[in-house]
Amino acid sequence: MQAVLTVLLIAAAVVSRPIEARLWRAGRLSDRTTALLLIGRFPVLICLFAIIDGASPPIVAGITLVGLVPAAMFYRFTLDLLREQSRLRAATSPEKGVR
Repeated sequence: MQAVLTVLLIAAAVVSRPIEARLWRAGRLSDRTTALLLIGRFPVLICLFAIIDGASPPIVAGITLVGLVPAAMFYRFTLDLLREQSRLRAATSPEKGVR
């Protein structure tokens, strides 16, 4: 059962990324939401893998907090990168405005 959950979790993480990218390019997801989805994927995966593996709650909390450190550090960088890409995309396509 543990192997099935792990495979499903990995598949969901891999499959959801292109869907999020398409939604962001179509203007359905804001830059902030997309940045949170990109950055938040790693700590959520860490937490779920620890739970599936049967780690104790303090270990799960500690590992998840350690996973949140890089997410917090790179949030602003990722958000700025997405905003820059939005501006470039809006500048090259006259029918869409800047979000």
